Amino acid sequence: MGIKLEELAYQQTAIKSVVDVFDGTVKNGFDNASSQGIRSNIISLSKEQVQENIKSVIQENGLSEEIAKLTPEQELTIEMETGTGKTLVYIKTIYELYKHYGFTKFIILVPSVAIRQGVLSTLETFNKQLEDIYGFTPKAFEYDSKRLNKVTNFIEEQHPQIMIMTLASFNSEDKILNQAKREDLFANIPFIEAIGRTNPIIIMDEPQEGMDTPNSIKQIAKLNPLFKLRYSATHKVSKNKLYRLTPYDSYKDGLVKKIEVLTVTEKNDEATLKLELAEVQNAKGSIKVKIKAWHQMASGKIQFKNTGWLKDGDNLGEKTKNTSYLNYKIERIQKSLRTQKWTVSFTNGTEILEKQTSGNVQSIWNLQLEWLIIRHFTKKQKLKEQGIKCLSLIFIDKVSNYVSDNPIIKNIFIEKYLELYPEFHNNQIPSAEHIEHIQGSYFAKTGKGEFTDNESSMRKNSEVFDAILKDKEGLLNYGNSVANKIEFIFSHSALGVGWDNPNIFNIATLSNSYSEIKKRQEIGRGLRICLNDKGHRVYDKVDVSDAERINQLTVIPNETYETFVTQYQEEIKEVYGTPTAGAGMTHTHKGTPQNEVRFKRNDSENINKAFKRFWKALAKKTNYTVAFDEEAIISRSREALNQINIADYVAEVSSRSISAITEEEFKDDFGGSESYKLRANYTALDLVEELSENTSLSYNTTFAIIRDIDHTHFAKNPPQFIHRATALIKNIELEEMLRGLDYKLTNETFPFNFEDFVKQIDDKRFTPTPNRGIFDKTLVDSEVEHKFALSADNDDEVICFLKLPAYYKIPTPIGDYEPDFGIVMKRKSLKNGMENEFYFVIETKGTNDINDKRALKESEKYKIECALKHFAVLGVEVKYKAPFKEYEYFKTEAQKEIRKVQEIKAD
Repeated sequence: MGIKLEELAYQQTAIKSVVDVFDGTVKNGFDNASSQGIRSNIISLSKEQVQENIKSVIQENGLSEEIAKLTPEQELTIEMETGTGKTLVYIKTIYELYKHYGFTKFIILVPSVAIRQGVLSTLETFNKQLEDIYGFTPKAFEYDSKRLNKVTNFIEEQHPQIMIMTLASFNSEDKILNQAKREDLFANIPFIEAIGRTNPIIIMDEPQEGMDTPNSIKQIAKLNPLFKLRYSATHKVSKNKLYRLTPYDSYKDGLVKKIEVLTVTEKNDEATLKLELAEVQNAKGSIKVKIKAWHQMASGKIQFKNTGWLKDGDNLGEKTKNTSYLNYKIERIQKSLRTQKWTVSFTNGTEILEKQTSGNVQSIWNLQLEWLIIRHFTKKQKLKEQGIKCLSLIFIDKVSNYVSDNPIIKNIFIEKYLELYPEFHNNQIPSAEHIEHIQGSYFAKTGKGEFTDNESSMRKNSEVFDAILKDKEGLLNYGNSVANKIEFIFSHSALGVGWDNPNIFNIATLSNSYSEIKKRQEIGRGLRICLNDKGHRVYDKVDVSDAERINQLTVIPNETYETFVTQYQEEIKEVYGTPTAGAGMTHTHKGTPQNEVRFKRNDSENINKAFKRFWKALAKKTNYTVAFDEEAIISRSREALNQINIADYVAEVSSRSISAITEEEFKDDFGGSESYKLRANYTALDLVEELSENTSLSYNTTFAIIRDIDHTHFAKNPPQFIHRATALIKNIELEEMLRGLDYKLTNETFPFNFEDFVKQIDDKRFTPTPNRGIFDKTLVDSEVEHKFALSADNDDEVICFLKLPAYYKIPTPIGDYEPDFGIVMKRKSLKNGMENEFYFVIETKGTNDINDKRALKESEKYKIECALKHFAVLGVEVKYKAPFKEYEYFKTEAQKEIRKVQEIKAD
């Protein structure tokens, strides 16, 4: 069929971002980039010129220097949400770098076999189409220690070369590339050194998968890269981030599938979130219980442990810091007269019994696979009419549950398939051969290249294994080949990152894993926009309903997966600063449709005229400049660091002897503890490096700060001192930034779309505002916003108001800022009887005090202070007020502002 190459604007931006870093360098050729038989990559730019290019790129892409994490290191970061085509992006970047600058040596570094095969498949798929565009084809090959002649060609060739390698191929001294004593050396030097002389550009695909360990950094450095380019959706280390395609942007622009989370439950037995009634306290006063549940820890990990004592009315979500449990409010704790067992009932209908864990693994698997097959059959019928093949992916807990003498998961799948098939296929019964052919399995290999759990069984199935790994196009079509017939793909972990297929429409997770990154990557296997049998991507219209949507990924989680999906959305909100910055998730229970909520524009002429006048004043755009006083930063930072007081760096050794292990808990005896003072192996140079890295200050500036401070407390506990010093210096940088921050009006304005719109949301996400809202409903993200909107809608002095659209962004040095509400008020003057309009922009928070550090993050405070400067240059018409917790307090402050204006006009 041939997958068709598309010209996508966001991909072109990502490619151009890297290409522009080298703008101005002399083009490489035989004369200037060859020496002693080796063709190298060279750049004629100074480090300062490269840094200026990087700054220009991030400014053009709207990233602040803080987000970009600027560093003089020769590394660049591209962040692209899973499923948006980063592999193709970096392959096309290679073509562009050769076209513009003549760079010829590229190494694609991958962490796994699955990702390596994905790269090779992408190169093969688009080889001809790229040649038609660029007029050349790089020599691309997979590194093989038994074919070192290809490495020799890589070193010598003038033609562009791409070598795809796993980290494992050179990450220890005994690997062939590192060996110095061989008969087949290149120019009597180890191959790793010869490769290093080519100064390759190294593309790190998923670098968070082990490429930033001390040993990996050391081994990669031997390759002497001209630059390292990092590509991932989940970077742990980020340096010189040039481009960022966020989950918010991906979902907003329809670049990936929408996600449906199908929670599967049994009656009175919660399957999506495991619960256990661990202990009951029936003493004087109210009855209390301890419930074992998944807790969201401060570190970001999820831990299954006991709560403290809970009583009627307590909310499990609040007690565990886990938003997935917010609908679990204790309604009643009771003891049965008949069974003498305690029961806890929740307001959402769930009940848990004493000493019983809610949820049985195999019964949950039954329901998960049942609904996966139902969703698969339903989608298959609709998609096949449009030439789109439907695939489903199942992650399992261990390989033996699919490949063994008693493969539990496989048996459940076959049973459910046989049971459901007739319902969707005119009462026909599928043959055993058909059921076998529609299943494909991909399981990880060991370091020795053997299949895990059952090598012999897997080798019999090697044809299926290869079809999944290598025949991507075959999987996209119905036909007679092995890949054509596969519809359900089973995997343990190997397909959790690197492998994907655009026609994965359903994912079930029959495993127990609590790694947030792993869960995000698993969802990512099905996020790509689908392809039809002619190789064309099939997009949905922007206003398509869920019933008609083609690109919809259904996720059927185990008891921890629902927890992750909710936490994932919270994480995206925290990272990207907008409550809508996450997957457009539709929560369903056994297929129950969601309410469609339509937002309608208020038809009041007075409201619309007033709002148009307000928007005209509000819509002016600004940009800013910043001037830093370096001496002030040095002086203030030095003073602040001298105030740091650090306790002694100690290690505590404690003893606990386990005396008994019961079904409920471990019992132990405390045997005592001792503390020991320790010394850290840190130097003043380490302090300079760490502070410079953490604060983005130059080495010279950092050295000027620490040169004359008292180093006593640094020596006690260097990591703690560096942590506190970093926080202090960052705050000083922000304060000095504000002093030198200057906004200017541009000639641009924000547009406003008055069209009605529809959202798939629950009733807690909006507040009815029929009286004075620009729309009859207002989107809200918190209880504070809900109360604020209600009060504004019922205030006779308010003409109109709205929650400002997400695209109304004020640029600041620490990222874009989105204020909450715009309000138009009226007030009649007692002196002259004239009625005037007053315009306000509001930020709601859990406090009325901008200096309340418990309620406001430092970044939130500084964005508010930047916004004050932005609105100041808009003119006197629009008044910006922040923060506010209660509407009444805002009204008091607004009245003060109105009186002040009226007094000026009266004079």
